[in-house]
Amino acid sequence: MMYGLLATGTLALSGAPGCAIQKKHVPDYDQDTPFILTHVNVVDVISGQVTPDAHVIIDSIGKIISMGQGPVELSPGHRVIDMKGRYLTPGLIDAHCHSTVSPVFAMRMADLVKHARQQKMNYVNTINSGVTTIRDMGAFTGMLRWFMRDIEKGRLPGPRVVYCNSILNVKGSHPEIPPSDVNFFARPASVFMGMMMSNFKGPDQLAYYLEENARGASFIKLTLDNKTIFCKKDPTLPVYSTKELDTIFGYAEKKGLPVVGHHHYVFGFDRAMEYPFHSIEHVVSDQYLSDAQVQRMADRKVAIVPTLTIAQSYLMEEAFDGIPAELKSDWVDDELKVRRHYFDMEAGNHCEPSLHAQNLAMLDNYKRYKQSSLFEHKKFLVNPELYFGMVNKGFANLKKMKDAGVLIGCGIDAGMPLNYFGGLYREFEIFQRLGFTSLEILQCATINNAKILKMDDSIGSLDPGKWADMVAFDDNPLRDVQVLRNPAMVFKQGQLMYSSRDLSGESAFSS
Repeated sequence: MMYGLLATGTLALSGAPGCAIQKKHVPDYDQDTPFILTHVNVVDVISGQVTPDAHVIIDSIGKIISMGQGPVELSPGHRVIDMKGRYLTPGLIDAHCHSTVSPVFAMRMADLVKHARQQKMNYVNTINSGVTTIRDMGAFTGMLRWFMRDIEKGRLPGPRVVYCNSILNVKGSHPEIPPSDVNFFARPASVFMGMMMSNFKGPDQLAYYLEENARGASFIKLTLDNKTIFCKKDPTLPVYSTKELDTIFGYAEKKGLPVVGHHHYVFGFDRAMEYPFHSIEHVVSDQYLSDAQVQRMADRKVAIVPTLTIAQSYLMEEAFDGIPAELKSDWVDDELKVRRHYFDMEAGNHCEPSLHAQNLAMLDNYKRYKQSSLFEHKKFLVNPELYFGMVNKGFANLKKMKDAGVLIGCGIDAGMPLNYFGGLYREFEIFQRLGFTSLEILQCATINNAKILKMDDSIGSLDPGKWADMVAFDDNPLRDVQVLRNPAMVFKQGQLMYSSRDLSGESAFSS
């Protein structure tokens, strides 16, 4: 899902690095000093066991040395942080987002500064919510590197970023929005910022974009559907030829890059099962999958990041005077209630309130125009029936995948309109309503996502030798998944990145 994304192409200058943003409630101290967490309850996300009143020793480069219970021998120079009985989990991981996007349907030039601020806050909101690693699924590559450089130099609090560069698309496929239709300056700005889609036409362009996208990338992203997600008269989209897919997968194998695929329709799902995809993104929304289809996915060890929060956000009740009976269900009723509450009470914590208000106002266009003519009027709104289908059919398909043992990760497509960074807990709580246990949800957000990112040797669980990506909570998240909404402290690679309260007076941080 990629509409509204090119609006940020105009931010070539305003999105550039500027004044540093301070870490919230983190005192100025030597972060390169080895340290020990004491009196902490360590959550093992693999076994579901909690080691009470434990200690964790972290070295000067930010890796876990050891952990255990009982007395600990202190070395000179170690900093000791008393965790006062908090619960410690691995850093959370968001496996599907677009971090360089300002999350709007459309953009007004008068709001340029707001958009620039929002883009930086994407990273700050992410780390402050306990997410220490993200998988960016399509970015303005120039901007992404600016922001990553600021994060690395400490000017911008933010997570570790794993990325694909641009989405490798057939020209005219999803998301089929000409840059100039979103903003006049989008195409010239792309000279500096790069484009989120590499729209190739023919084998020569495909070969060129494969090489360009591989630079620094950890995976290749494709889009697989043959139909649009937008409200338009002709829903058909061009798709990769068999020869093009053979070329892409041959290149990926040579470079050791996993390939992931966007899909909403069963056409895209079935096509993905014909090739060695590492993961597929979103869920089938137009059809219930058969047991045989799901078993084939499990047998081929294809993972999924379902982004169910997209379904909730795009339950576009605004498109109807009354929701048609065939679209209703108990799941729909539940998600609509949560959607309204989030938009009214919580979204302003994650997005500039005026930008969120503009997004909501854009939904009035469903009734201002015929749905089939929205796209030609440059109102890039989704087909509402598809997302009611994602709740009704997609939720059921995911439950079937869970029962079949498919590896399930999590992400919310943050960066898309109405899906804001800092709101990953929305996905956790949808999983809970679908019957996932708190441990299963925590696994999706940590060790499962680490496996999907092919980084489970270094993140995703609290083990000696792994990076000290850690989140502390005041209560046990295994008892109540809503605890994950409110981190008390966040560490990334042994660096304290966020605290919910001022620590300047505590002895561990005093000079």
